[in-house]
Amino acid sequence: MKEFLSFAEGLADASRALLVEAARRPHRGERKPDGSPVTPIDRAVEARLREMIGQAYPDHGIVGEEHGETNPGNGYVWVLDPIDGTLPFLAGFPVYGTLIALLRGGVPVIGVIDLPATAERWVGLTGAPTRRNREPVRARPCEDLSQALLSTSNIDFYGEHDRPAFDRLAAATRWTVYGGSCTAYAQIASGRIDVGLDVGFDVYDYLALAPIIEGAGGIISDWQGAPLTLASGDRILAAGDRRIHDAVLALLAN
Repeated sequence: MKEFLSFAEGLADASRALLVEAARRPHRGERKPDGSPVTPIDRAVEARLREMIGQAYPDHGIVGEEHGETNPGNGYVWVLDPIDGTLPFLAGFPVYGTLIALLRGGVPVIGVIDLPATAERWVGLTGAPTRRNREPVRARPCEDLSQALLSTSNIDFYGEHDRPAFDRLAAATRWTVYGGSCTAYAQIASGRIDVGLDVGFDVYDYLALAPIIEGAGGIISDWQGAPLTLASGDRILAAGDRRIHDAVLALLAN
């Protein structure tokens, strides 16, 4: 796993180099069939990472946001989101990043969140402490939901069946912050945000988060409390404290 972890960081280095260069000029996005934005930079970054994986581990599977699936049933599968937060990238907000996960048997065992705009990187490995720029980080305790800081990526993602659940949670917490993309989940691992809730996500949006949040002492799941895998749905919940996670699950169940 140390070899794979070093390789994952090499992928993040390659992505960061491309994104730092690309961020020096404005870009126009396109709308994909599902309504989400994409740029040529998204596609170029993922193509480069897939090329590196293919050269180093030709028998590994790959699941990427922009270029689809290659052997997703293999024992080892890399899951890639070249730019998590394409809208912030287009707007010049420095909360976008690259997400890289390695799955073993369908379960995420390595996760990387790389933020090129701030030169920050969170790395998670199953069974090891999460590190931000090589220094250990820890999620913070929070005894009561009424004292929690809640994060969600974009309120526009919530449909008519999901919005009431989010509104109940927002009313039950102390504050809510919006638009953090992957940065918000990194900050759960760093003890600055207590709970994150999102809908409309795909596996490349969240599987890299699992080893990072869990390695910092937090917990991440779907809205029913099940662990995240390649077969998980589009709703995720993360918290730095299991008590808060349990409280949110109870609220969602109602």
